[in-house]
Amino acid sequence: MKPKIIFIERKQSASVSIERVFRQIAKCLPGDLDVEFQQLPYGYGIAAIIKNLLFFRPRPADIYHVTGDVHYITLRLPRSRTVLTIHDLVFLKRRTGIRGWLIRQLFLDLPLRRAARITAVSDATRAEIARESSAALDPITVIENPLLDDFIAGAEKKFNSECPVILQIGTTPNKNLANVAEALKGLRCELRVIGRIDSSTEKLLASNEIDYKWLSELDETAIVDEYRNADIVLFCSTYEGFGLPIIEAQAMRRAVVTSDIAPMNWVAGEGAVLVDPYDPASIRRGVETLIRDAGSRQRFIDLGARNVGRFDANIIAGKYAALYREILAGG
Repeated sequence: MKPKIIFIERKQSASVSIERVFRQIAKCLPGDLDVEFQQLPYGYGIAAIIKNLLFFRPRPADIYHVTGDVHYITLRLPRSRTVLTIHDLVFLKRRTGIRGWLIRQLFLDLPLRRAARITAVSDATRAEIARESSAALDPITVIENPLLDDFIAGAEKKFNSECPVILQIGTTPNKNLANVAEALKGLRCELRVIGRIDSSTEKLLASNEIDYKWLSELDETAIVDEYRNADIVLFCSTYEGFGLPIIEAQAMRRAVVTSDIAPMNWVAGEGAVLVDPYDPASIRRGVETLIRDAGSRQRFIDLGARNVGRFDANIIAGKYAALYREILAGG
């Protein structure tokens, strides 16, 4: 009988990036492993966490893999057969006081003691876990996120240097839209923003006289189309655990501007213009380099297309398969 791996994931919500990642991994795992997914019955908030801890019943499996965002559910799983993947520690930045302490216990301190193996999606996340938890680095294995099958370069698009379409992925504070807006002020372009925008952000974009359109709740096909129609992908985030949009854009052969901080610079390799995300002038220089210098632009695109080979889904799935087999063998 094949060993059974069950991926434990959060209750379905509008945000599905983690789920997309692990469905890609599951698809590429070797055929001698049986893979299933099981969602938690309740969503977010302290009440939902308590109900999940009380009522969640894991199906029988040889290994349970908590894929992220619901780290606390490791408390309901057998320690010797549980893998926990940590994508980032942004949850530590959202609460202070007693609520912050409780979140730290449920999402970091206790789960680290309740999993046989911990994986992080980047060296930056691995180091942050060690800093925040006093955990040794050796038990934390870095296994990168994979590129999804959907992101494949199509017919070559002529770059619009007169009025480029600039694609901005995300609108949460770490996505740095305020500095992006200042950087693009007075630049002839069309900014397309994927994510929800509040009234203050709309005022910010309007005050900088930016021609923009925001889009939310796009399905996978629509997101791929946005990459395909873009001339430049802007991902000048101030904090990430990984940075999937970087390799998605590179795979689509789009010019990328991203942050010269970890892990974005590590994910991008040499295939992006690296800028200081805290300096609008630096972001603007990066964008203008791609608009005005066709030779540099093509070089970054070519290097980006080569860079994504590091994140091939079969390679990433192979790393997880090796980890599972080590646990099954009693390692």
